[in-house]
Amino acid sequence: MEKEYIVSSSDYISMGMEVIRQYGVSKEHAGILMDNFLDCDKKGIFTHGFVRLPTYIMQIKRGNINPQPKINKIKDDSIVKLIDGDHALGAVAGHYAMQEAIKISSEYGVGVVGVRNSTHFGTAAYYTEMASQNNQIGITFTNASPGIAPTGSLKPLLGNNPWSISVPTNFAYPVTMDIANSIVARGKIRVANSKGESIPLGWAINKFGESTTDPKEALDGGAILPIGDYKGYGITFMIEILTGVLTGSGFGNQNAGVAEDGKRNNGHLFLSLNVEKFMEIAHFKQRVGDLVHMVKSLPKIDENKDILLPGEIEWQRKLELEEGTVKVSEQIYDVMVDLSNEYEVKIPASQVVTT
Repeated sequence: MEKEYIVSSSDYISMGMEVIRQYGVSKEHAGILMDNFLDCDKKGIFTHGFVRLPTYIMQIKRGNINPQPKINKIKDDSIVKLIDGDHALGAVAGHYAMQEAIKISSEYGVGVVGVRNSTHFGTAAYYTEMASQNNQIGITFTNASPGIAPTGSLKPLLGNNPWSISVPTNFAYPVTMDIANSIVARGKIRVANSKGESIPLGWAINKFGESTTDPKEALDGGAILPIGDYKGYGITFMIEILTGVLTGSGFGNQNAGVAEDGKRNNGHLFLSLNVEKFMEIAHFKQRVGDLVHMVKSLPKIDENKDILLPGEIEWQRKLELEEGTVKVSEQIYDVMVDLSNEYEVKIPASQVVTT
């Protein structure tokens, strides 16, 4: 049985903002970051939520994340723009860029915004859902630090390079696909390592190119395996070009890891498509609903298990929460306790539940 803690969403945000603002981060930027974290934790994506705060603080202390960036446009055409993030918190640079893409798309039908000199930006779904919540289709790509070895290689060179597509619907939530091109996110291997647990065979190889169930071997000179073998390698390679090469960002082995000392120059690419330029939004949503009905009506392998849409599990968890609350893992609550003691800030009151 694992413990989870239900806390107030407003207290969750206030605590995180109070901590990171001690490092010069503006109220606006701190709010964007914490809203990003909150979305992750509400969906149960605990690897990308509040648990990341100590790492971001460490990188600010090292000078690898700029707490007071001057984000500016360096290419400013009508439809395509390129933004320099000035080593901002990735959540801040990403939020600014997708807002810009949505604005452009509202006028021209499509908005394309590239970002250079950014840092780890969390989950790609956060940004694509900014678009789908505005009745647009959001598409986002990002590169990452080396973790995947090109097929046939021992050494990791490419990031897992997550990407996401989100479309508006008539349901209580959009349909959102958000995947990395590795079998699993590296964060899950880190979590297994911290708990002293093994990982499934097929997730990673060690430094000798051998399949391993030891997360420490995977993290210490090993590599995460791509989805679909060479097909996943091909996808992550092309995303490296779209986000790293095309935007003028770092690529391949030019970006340090999330927790490593060294400035990152991550590249992101954000696209927003205005559905109304293709058909009326109501008609589009009805057609999406028809497709969903086709999927949900298929015969099931197991009658006790639903046929799920991309992103549906995460949204189910989010919608099941009581209004104004978030349920966090024991690991995240432990981080809150540590930060509360270190920074003398109030920890949110909690209700303990077991899962």
